[in-house]
Amino acid sequence: MANVRWAMVGTGLMADLILRDFPLSEKTTLSALVSRDTARAEAKLAEVGITARGLSFEQAIADPEIDLIYIASPHSEHFWMAKAALDAGKHILVEKSFMNDAAEAETIYSLARQKGLFSMEAMWMKFMPLHNELIEIVKSGRIGQLRLIEANFGFLRTFDESHRLFNKELGGGSTLDQGVYTTTLNRWFADSPIKQQSTSGYNYPNGVDALAMTSFEFENGVVGRGNSSLGTALGLAARLVGDLGIIEIQEAFWNSTDATIKTYQPNSDVAHIEQISRARKGAGYIHMIEAVSNSVLAGELENSQHTHAFSIEVMHSLDKTRADLN
Repeated sequence: MANVRWAMVGTGLMADLILRDFPLSEKTTLSALVSRDTARAEAKLAEVGITARGLSFEQAIADPEIDLIYIASPHSEHFWMAKAALDAGKHILVEKSFMNDAAEAETIYSLARQKGLFSMEAMWMKFMPLHNELIEIVKSGRIGQLRLIEANFGFLRTFDESHRLFNKELGGGSTLDQGVYTTTLNRWFADSPIKQQSTSGYNYPNGVDALAMTSFEFENGVVGRGNSSLGTALGLAARLVGDLGIIEIQEAFWNSTDATIKTYQPNSDVAHIEQISRARKGAGYIHMIEAVSNSVLAGELENSQHTHAFSIEVMHSLDKTRADLN
């Protein structure tokens, strides 16, 4: 197999964001865009100038010329689509959050392993050049012992239950869409299991979480804060605080190319400031797309950069976040 042949499910926002990155990705061919309305899929492909087919989901998973199904549908569709794709012998990449809850995630990852197929949550942040360099900077001790992680992902949107973000039946709410980023950043940089967590905030009247402010304590003593909201303008930045300095990841923290590193000498409040910038390919999805294609070509069942165990741990955390608000 020279290239991994992908079919992407969904013609909405994710298609707008990611489609143009497929032709720029090595060892990857976008063979189809999947929609209940294949004409809409074909129109979207024409709009971005990609030669591929518009297919239904059933056609895609039955097509022997498609290797991998990328599921970018609402959360309510992730489980059954992932299971159907695996049962049809297809590798899967599933948008974040991976599933509606940890039990579903464990079921799908277990099924993928049983069938010898690759599976992963589409956490593109973990493949960004800037973030992977910052991980090494933190590990090097440059900002001293890491003490505090803070991540915010919140904006003010008018409540509209017809929109998937506010629709309980479609898996709406701040936690699954935004909190998955703040939780992942905390867990990733802490590099330690979550010892305990607690969340405050509120739900909309229909039970969908509007604001979730979560405090983490990690087993290695690092403290974390992850705040997400659809009803509060929290900003989109993140900070990593150590004994000797601070790293500020510029907005939007999950796909940023820029950070500021402030370091201090003992007994001084004067910071040495360094700006760091690391380019990303395309819109930023290429790094993840290529990593997934490389894993499939290598016969791997998971990618070491974003493992099943890590994804499941985050899903358990998101379950706890939402439970705290009910």
